[in-house]
Amino acid sequence: MAGKIVVEIAFDTPRLEEKLLAKAVTAKGLEIRLTNVRQHVFTIQKTNVDVSLVRCISLYSAIHTAALREASSARAINSSQAIILSGDKVLTVTKLKAAGLPIPRTAVALNGKAAQKALEKVGFPAVDKPPIGSWGRLIALLKDVDDFKLVAEHREMLTSSYMKTHLIQEYIDLPNRDIRTFVVGDEVVGAMYRYRSSGDWRTNVALGGEPVQAFLNDELVELSLKAAKSVGGEVVSIDVFETTDGSYLVNEVNGVPEFKGLMKATGVDIPAKIVEYVIGVVKK
Repeated sequence: MAGKIVVEIAFDTPRLEEKLLAKAVTAKGLEIRLTNVRQHVFTIQKTNVDVSLVRCISLYSAIHTAALREASSARAINSSQAIILSGDKVLTVTKLKAAGLPIPRTAVALNGKAAQKALEKVGFPAVDKPPIGSWGRLIALLKDVDDFKLVAEHREMLTSSYMKTHLIQEYIDLPNRDIRTFVVGDEVVGAMYRYRSSGDWRTNVALGGEPVQAFLNDELVELSLKAAKSVGGEVVSIDVFETTDGSYLVNEVNGVPEFKGLMKATGVDIPAKIVEYVIGVVKK
């Protein structure tokens, strides 16, 4: 390919991850475009961008940015389809299940009236999630009917129809942690345990979970690569539960993954791995 490879970092809120990616792009001698999608006007015509790294926090900003870049002849990583499938938890579990991956016992209700029946299919304790959300927001642990009624009443007051959908899963009694792996292309580049913070049943690093390096065994690698492939993800993180009998369950896939916690835990240079993958994609 003549000339420098042009890599765009598309974002709505610049975080440490985007800054590290920008440094990695520059360090590899590539040409960089920094696009704040909140200020940018997209036109659906050919662009000189080779690859757009879609890093928007807002799900719909990420989907729309990826789709617009795809329509303009750029390679979006991740693709709009991958971001849709990983960004909607109902779609994610359907793809994971269709790929033959182990997931927690799950029932879905498309409105509050059906949610109690869905809960009966799963049993207590259970976790109730809306289809969209990150950092553990709006996810509720249901220990009894009173918990469920409170959550259902709250969700019915929200205006978004998405928030009225209940993805109900069995509560997995974790060993005080879960596992997050990080996939770049066909490689699982690292894994970490996320230990719960004191007093919280969730493990999200954004909520105070402590990242600690985890050992990558063959089973975790296989599950992670299959999970990424199930949604068409090229750069994704995978959340995995360990059960009391030592088996694994795939919980979620993240299509615009944060990675500062994993870098802290493992020392792996995630931005460099991503940029190396981008170079390989363009040169194919």
